[in-house]
Amino acid sequence: MPHSIHWSARSSVLSEALDNLEVIMQEEGIWPDAKPTRKALDSALQSTVPFAVDSLPFESWLAFIFIPKMRIIIAQKQTLPAMQITPAAQVYLNGIGHRTIAQLQTIDDIASEKGV
Repeated sequence: MPHSIHWSARSSVLSEALDNLEVIMQEEGIWPDAKPTRKALDSALQSTVPFAVDSLPFESWLAFIFIPKMRIIIAQKQTLPAMQITPAAQVYLNGIGHRTIAQLQTIDDIASEKGV
């Protein structure tokens, strides 16, 4: 029972952090204007390159792959993956999106249990 309570608290905090990430990306002008084509998304999902940057811009990966996938993981109560997205964001967002990067750090911390 304690595990399910812990999972519930973590998933709630993570869900809110993902919602905040989406809002922050929109406020900072980083959220993509259009969804990638099905072909581009399929290519990104098959990519072996971290964050599928060979198929999509990093911010499109965040918006259309990472956030939806994390929401599925939460809904299905799956184990959160180990991740460190913040260092990649610092590289790929290249000096823009400071609040987005800070929010990704929050998400990294939640996934690694530092944030809950």
